[in-house]
Amino acid sequence: MAKKDTFQGEIYVTNLFTFVSMNKSVLCIGASLVDELYFCENNIVSNSSNPAQKSISIGGVSSNIGQHLALLDVNPAIITAFGNDADGLYIKDSFLKKGIACDQSIVADDTTGKYVSILQPDGNLYVAVCQDSCGKYISVDYLESQTDYIKGFDILIIDTNLESKTIQWLIHFAKANQKQLIIEPVSVSKAIKLATLDLNGVFMLTPNEDELAAMCAHVTLKEQLQASLFERGVKAIWLRKGAEGSEWFTASQNLALSVPSIKIVDSTGAGDAALAGWVFGFVNGEDEMTCLQLGHTLALEILKRKGAVDLSLKPSTLYKNKKKYYND
Repeated sequence: MAKKDTFQGEIYVTNLFTFVSMNKSVLCIGASLVDELYFCENNIVSNSSNPAQKSISIGGVSSNIGQHLALLDVNPAIITAFGNDADGLYIKDSFLKKGIACDQSIVADDTTGKYVSILQPDGNLYVAVCQDSCGKYISVDYLESQTDYIKGFDILIIDTNLESKTIQWLIHFAKANQKQLIIEPVSVSKAIKLATLDLNGVFMLTPNEDELAAMCAHVTLKEQLQASLFERGVKAIWLRKGAEGSEWFTASQNLALSVPSIKIVDSTGAGDAALAGWVFGFVNGEDEMTCLQLGHTLALEILKRKGAVDLSLKPSTLYKNKKKYYND
């Protein structure tokens, strides 16, 4: 019989998914980009020039996650692809200074990827574009040449900037080698890649509601979306719901967590931060709800500042900030 716990006035089924996670090693595989963010000074007027302030930083989903994990003393590694240019050298040097192992990454004779976003004055994303010609270099052939290296990690975190066949290879690799594979869907257009893949071997998916629907192309009823992914082999789903918080599902569990109302400065990278906070809790043996709280906490702190990474982050500050939002 499952134990029922009460959290913030609602009842959730817990303790059906056991974390055995101390001292897990983490490898991120995916995009590293240069982020250019434009913060508009007034409400955006379409088909017109809009005055804005510019900010530049290192970005990319896997890069953002890896940077936060390094700041949280998880000591992650990353397999990514840099261009043979000044931006690529800048990203690689920054990773090394932050303690992110990147020796198995690729330096391609190409241009380093770039993400450009336009944000409303309230910090919410208006539109973004991403150019990443380096992603194709993280190929199945290359990863097969690195299998001994990849086998040395317990947790693999990948994003859907990778090509579909590369994602499928990693899913099969994780299953065959008993690795915990987490996939961040990135966006609706990229989450569609997962709609036709064999997902047997995926430990956790982290979609928002639109991305969840995109991954289940032949499912029309909302209540059947999660079930369809479990049938395809996914172990857990962390559904992001914006201002409504998030829900964490397994085939037999359902945890929900709300978020307080805050003033958003910049929405860039909040989902990446949430996953980094969750993984930090997971590798340190925290329970399911605490992992969610740590994820929410880091995302909330990122939403209150410009840029996708909080360079002042420490494990102690993450726990301290958690008490501001979830002091239970």
